[in-house]
Amino acid sequence: EALDKVAGVLSRDGVTRILEAGVGTGRIAVPLQERGLQIVGVDLAREMLTRARGKGVRDLILADANRLPLREREFDAALMAHVIHLLEDPVETFESLRRVATKEIVIFVRDRDGVPEADDGRAGFRDAFRKAAAELGYQVPERRGGWWDGFRKEKEFLASHPPTELVTVEDREVVTTIRERLSFFEGRSFGYQAEIPEEAARKIRDRVLETVDADKEVVFRRVEKMAIWRLSY
Repeated sequence: EALDKVAGVLSRDGVTRILEAGVGTGRIAVPLQERGLQIVGVDLAREMLTRARGKGVRDLILADANRLPLREREFDAALMAHVIHLLEDPVETFESLRRVATKEIVIFVRDRDGVPEADDGRAGFRDAFRKAAAELGYQVPERRGGWWDGFRKEKEFLASHPPTELVTVEDREVVTTIRERLSFFEGRSFGYQAEIPEEAARKIRDRVLETVDADKEVVFRRVEKMAIWRLSY
């Protein structure tokens, strides 16, 4: 439903051809492509592009989003999904995207107010995953400045670069378990997981399941938004 709304907003704005920076495994590109939009994905991680291609993303480029090997104004829109908090300099990347887009820049962000309750299970799960990986010789990076500082970075960017429009595409309570969340990591959806062989990933999973209450219920609110900057030249 959220992606139906995303596609509807893009179509409303006359957007058909999109560059997605940080395309990853194609979790956004694939459903948008299925809804009739033309997507070209860019990523620095070759393994992520391989997985995106395997899912059916047709046009992919191995490149740095700050140094796009593309013509000016080649796309209707440039898009990033939950990437800002990982960037060294969000403003530099934003300006790079502005160069290749004619109508708008779209950035998906999550609305996070405050830090989760200490007993909600998510922080403990991440710590257990990181520890199990380290025991097998694989370093899972911390988010720069800490997990929640990353989302504060998103908010600071939005405050300094107010979007033309902010559209809520999803606002719901999520009820899940540690076991279900672990399955997301098993899907190898993050760039750093490309360095962890599948056999090692299974061992990490088994160790995590031994150290946490895998069936503990985790409840949190997910609010997904599209920040849209209309471009004029």
